[in-house]
Amino acid sequence: MNEACKKYRNQAYIGFLLYGVMTAIAMWAVLKYPLGIWRLPVALTPMLPALFIARSIVRMFSSGDELQIKIQMQSLAFAFVGTVLLTLTYGFLQMAGVPTANWVWVWPLMGTLLLVGKLVAKSKYQ
Repeated sequence: MNEACKKYRNQAYIGFLLYGVMTAIAMWAVLKYPLGIWRLPVALTPMLPALFIARSIVRMFSSGDELQIKIQMQSLAFAFVGTVLLTLTYGFLQMAGVPTANWVWVWPLMGTLLLVGKLVAKSKYQ
C-alpha cells in the first residue's frame, strides 16, 4: 500500500471513530430531549463524519496502483452484494413478524462486509 492510500485509510479510521462518538451522542440527545427544536439537526450530526469517511474512501480508491484498485473493487463488490442479500433477507423476515431494524445499521454492516471482502481479496494475491 502506497503512502497516499495509508494517509486516506488513516483519515477514514479517524472518521469512523468520530462517527461512532457522534452517533452515540446524537442518539442520547434525541432520546433525552425528544421535543426539542434541535432534534432533527442533532440527529443528522453523524452525517458530517460519514461524509468525511466517504471522501477518504474515494480518495484512497483513486490513489492506488492497479492491484490495489482491483482488490478494493472486489471487496466493494463483495460488500455490496452481501449487503443486498442480507437486507433483502431481513426485509422478507419482517413480513413474517421479525422486529423492524433501524436503517442506521446498514452502514456498519456494509463496512464490516467491505473489510471481510478486502481480507478475502488480498489473500488471493499473497
